[in-house]
Amino acid sequence: MRTRFLAGSALAAAILTSVAGPAYAALTSPEAYAYVVSADAFGGLASVPPTPTSTYPPGGTTTLVGLSAGPFATNDTLTATTAGDPTTGTSSASATVDSLGVDFGPLGSAALTGINSTCNATPNGATGSGTIASGTVTLPFPLPPVTLQANAPANTSVSIPGIGTVVLNEQTTDADGVLSVNAVHFTLLPALNGANLIIGHAECGGAPPAVPIPMINAQVASATGATVLAAGLGIVYLRRRNSGNATTPAAG
Repeated sequence: MRTRFLAGSALAAAILTSVAGPAYAALTSPEAYAYVVSADAFGGLASVPPTPTSTYPPGGTTTLVGLSAGPFATNDTLTATTAGDPTTGTSSASATVDSLGVDFGPLGSAALTGINSTCNATPNGATGSGTIASGTVTLPFPLPPVTLQANAPANTSVSIPGIGTVVLNEQTTDADGVLSVNAVHFTLLPALNGANLIIGHAECGGAPPAVPIPMINAQVASATGATVLAAGLGIVYLRRRNSGNATTPAAG
């Protein structure tokens, strides 16, 4: 009978878990990460690690005024921001820069403005967007320039002759429900090491809200403790009294 009860309990628990569980493997606490640019090394140009970065926890804003590294150049301020709240299970991230130049060496160059990526997450999932106000890839003559769409739909892919492909407003979600957004993602041709150049990265994931620990009133705790102590002493006294009053059997 006990075996059947345990098996039935396990089945019921499995059913409840499958019904009540989230649609994805939720994080245990909210998280977020953001950076403005990163690049693999290619064509003699050095790699650029994620720059500047912000991570939640603890969150906050990181800025960098001007940049000239690898293929990237700008005089504007690069800003990465993250935030979160464990009590609500939410997080957010953003990455912005007003203008940015990208140098592909003899293969061409790109000019981007109004770069902005955002991500907002709750315990139920995450949403975000990666946008540019304008973008142009200039190629060697006689190839015409390639215009990049402003406010493009998610995962808009464009082929760039001689360079590779670029995805605008790139969005992917992992098994934990963490959404990653790239405003611009260049993937270069194999001849250029298949290098990845990411501009405007924001990622975030929500989690179940933290359960608050109730505070116990000091006076109530003191009174409760005294009551428990008195009850314990009473039990000890009764046991000793009953033991002393026990009737000893007469010797035969």
